[in-house]
Amino acid sequence: MTDLLIPGYTCGEVLPAPHAGVLIDSRDFFCAVYEACCKAERSIVMTGWQFETDFVLMKGDDATSCDRPIKFLDLLTSLCKERPELEVHILAWDASPVFTLEREPLQRLMFSLRGHRRIHYKVDNAHPFGAAHHQKMLIVDRSVAFVGGIDLCKGRWDDREHAAEQPNRCEKGDHPYAPYHDVQTFVVGDAVDTLRTYFHERWQAATGKPLEQRELPSRDLGVRATIQVTADRIGLARTLPHTEDPPSAAVKELYELHKRAIASAERSIYIENQYFSCDEIARALESRMRAGGPTLDIVMILPRASGGFKERISIGVYQARILERLDKVAEETGHRLGIYYSAAPGPEGDVPVFIHAKVLAVDDRFLLVSSANLSNRSMGFDTELGVAWESAEPSSSIRHVRVSLLREHSGRKDDFADTENLVTKLDELAEAKTHRLRIHQRNADEKPGWLLSKLLPEETVFDPDDPRSMQESLPEPGMWLDRLFGEPAHWIARKLRSGTKR
Repeated sequence: MTDLLIPGYTCGEVLPAPHAGVLIDSRDFFCAVYEACCKAERSIVMTGWQFETDFVLMKGDDATSCDRPIKFLDLLTSLCKERPELEVHILAWDASPVFTLEREPLQRLMFSLRGHRRIHYKVDNAHPFGAAHHQKMLIVDRSVAFVGGIDLCKGRWDDREHAAEQPNRCEKGDHPYAPYHDVQTFVVGDAVDTLRTYFHERWQAATGKPLEQRELPSRDLGVRATIQVTADRIGLARTLPHTEDPPSAAVKELYELHKRAIASAERSIYIENQYFSCDEIARALESRMRAGGPTLDIVMILPRASGGFKERISIGVYQARILERLDKVAEETGHRLGIYYSAAPGPEGDVPVFIHAKVLAVDDRFLLVSSANLSNRSMGFDTELGVAWESAEPSSSIRHVRVSLLREHSGRKDDFADTENLVTKLDELAEAKTHRLRIHQRNADEKPGWLLSKLLPEETVFDPDDPRSMQESLPEPGMWLDRLFGEPAHWIARKLRSGTKR
């Protein structure tokens, strides 16, 4: 069997697989984060694409037994007041103006005014123009690290039922949002130290200052996995773009890991992702299908459609072309390719589940959960981070994860363990429309307009094959509101409370 985890090539480091697992959907993840943070003694560090001060971690029945604040910033502030040795470091993406209306305004000011002097909020712009800091990680002391695709912000909470109508999927004063699926991981042991090193490196690159090295406790925080994963080895894989200031080489571990895992497949490939617009990953699938060998069952779970007109012209049109190519190659080579979305039956018809997860499983012996979309950006331009498990033989726990995800998406308790003719079985379920699974229309039903689709270039400026071209076409001035108003206000707020003991 091919070794997939190769330090310095497909991952940064390979470690003995510790107690670790997956947290499926944000209810499980947010509960785990809340409980772990409440046990923090000296350090909480986190980095992400998006944060919000007032987002609620615990909802519904989960909130009834909480004895601390359930809002994100209120919780961190209360913990700092309670524990004089606790330091919190938050590293958020210095977001593009494209996302200004989708972000909490003046966020740095909010952390300054309403937070605590030991909550250190910084922004990360240590990447090329046009790129994004997309890693999502939270570490408590040296005890546990969470890594995956879930942001600590509003609009993410959901449970595994993904009901069409769910009162907890409504932030105060906002409209309800659609069912939302995502996956996170947690690890303990030596992997936590490696991830802390990654965080320290990002912090220094973003702020120009090293983070203080402190003696931190390492203990069992009792994190409850949705599914515990055991395997022979665990790897930590990244995407880091080349930068000139500060100078750093590109790291494309996730890109190489995806390609190597796909090429090794002998029975099945299972994918969940928000996007599929990366030509290189598509070519890896085409190459594997044309290489001969055993017939594969390739299953993809994607969102039903692009998230609005902006995504249709930047991703949807290109994804449609890729999926059409893959369909043709599968038909020519005899491999079985099934592409689906999940929908909750509602009073007015189907309510599609939005897929935000980034999962790859191969032959039930390899599992990767990361922040990386199957886009050109995520494979070489944005910063990304993932956790991968690998076993020499099929692992019952990795199989359990795949089967459990298929049961969630289909709304059935079928035994999906046997991957042979899995696509045939899923096609029958999806075509019957008696449960939740639906055949994906390959984005062909999206209508950017016939003329517009013809006028679009061969590759989008938002996700080009060579992302370096974005540096010329999409400059990254940073968070404009914070630049104009937030920075001076932040300085004043810090001065006003500098003498206040907390």
